Amino acid sequence: MRGPWSSAYPRHMTEMLDNRVRTVLRAHQDGDAISALYETGEISAATFPALDARINEVEDRGDHEDARDLTAVLTYAVEVGERPAVPNWVNRTDV
Repeated sequence: MRGPWSSAYPRHMTEMLDNRVRTVLRAHQDGDAISALYETGEISAATFPALDARINEVEDRGDHEDARDLTAVLTYAVEVGERPAVPNWVNRTDV
């Protein structure tokens, strides 16, 4: 899963929904970029390498299902692109 993120992932619609992003990231909060995405929906330049590093850590542990879910979140973040905090992020369920 090693970057560069802008060219590593196709630009297509994802089935990952905002509430699924939060579900996947709940166990991976880091007090930084991953937590910002989990808590507010913010995606910054730091989000991509943070998710990539977490995917690699999880893969190294042998948790391939969790790594697959995190990869889906990274794909979602790449497709959405950088953005500020999303109003009402914690209550969004169908986006």
